[in-house]
Amino acid sequence: MADARYHRTHIGDKPLHATTQMLSYGYEPALSEGAVKPPMFLTSTFAFQSAEEAAEHFDRIAGRATGGAGAQAKLVYSRFNHPNLQIIEDRLALLDGSKAAVVTASGMAAIATTLFALLEPEDVVLHSTPLYGGTDTLLHRQLASWGIEIRRLPQQLNAATWRQALSDAGGRGRRPLIYIETPANPTNEMLDLELLKNIIDEMFPPPESRPIVVCDNTLLGPLFQQPVKHGVDLCVYSLTKYVGGHSDLVAGGVTGRRELVETIRTMRSAIGSQLDPHTCW
Repeated sequence: MADARYHRTHIGDKPLHATTQMLSYGYEPALSEGAVKPPMFLTSTFAFQSAEEAAEHFDRIAGRATGGAGAQAKLVYSRFNHPNLQIIEDRLALLDGSKAAVVTASGMAAIATTLFALLEPEDVVLHSTPLYGGTDTLLHRQLASWGIEIRRLPQQLNAATWRQALSDAGGRGRRPLIYIETPANPTNEMLDLELLKNIIDEMFPPPESRPIVVCDNTLLGPLFQQPVKHGVDLCVYSLTKYVGGHSDLVAGGVTGRRELVETIRTMRSAIGSQLDPHTCW
């Protein structure tokens, strides 16, 4: 959804607080019979004026036609998008200070879909330690067996150890992917995001050579930490934890640079890791 009426972030020149925006951001009652709160859209498919129109939108949202699989694509099929999914994605991106967001069926679905979308055989992943157990297993068992090189970073990271690790990985694969978790689950170990940004700026001045930095921001969440404001390209979340907050849902999310998020959205559509309408609601 892109209509300015229901993506309002200011009244006049005064910015609206995030808690105020969460009441209505991304939702237009006039599109839902005037319902003040979003209904739950329990449908798998959506109507079109013709088969030709449906084919056009299916091709676009699946990435087979010019324009790609964008968040603003017409509603087509709930594996790709649905109203409840679009609302929560709009709000998560807003909270995180990001350009776009993708929401998935779990935190591990968010992490896996991100890595599947961005990595190829012979690429190198540098990751902080410790990591959430599911992420560690995905990297060192599944992805390592597919020809992706996984390297653990030293637990105590400083300017010298970052430079050494990035220098060693720089000649491998296309470009390194850096995966960090701060605070770490469950130890709460923290990383200096500004230090990492400054070192990357120094070592990789051409934009096309810069490593992609992915940060698991689950344990602070977008209200208390916004890594994208400190040079991180993507944030991944288990929304099950402090974003959901009440132990009654399982969900995940990815926020960050729009072009990367759209690549991840295309992968999510292909493998079907989207979040269902009931849990979104």
